[in-house]
Amino acid sequence: MLWHLGDRATEFTHLIRDRDAKFTAAFDAVFASEGITVTKIPPRSPNCNPHAERWQQGEVDRIHQLEEGRLR
Repeated sequence: MLWHLGDRATEFTHLIRDRDAKFTAAFDAVFASEGITVTKIPPRSPNCNPHAERWQQGEVDRIHQLEEGRLR
């Protein structure tokens, strides 16, 4: 995900993520190395996850649009 951002990675200061086991300490370390603070949502908070996922999908869509524009 970070490489998709390229130079824009410096614009981000925080990453809010859920507590899924697929996100390891190494995942967090990659973002921390770029100065991005990783924050986990509280455990057993079903209302937080859909909001975070909706926001994330919007960001992914914007990244895809930017990449598509660069390819043209």
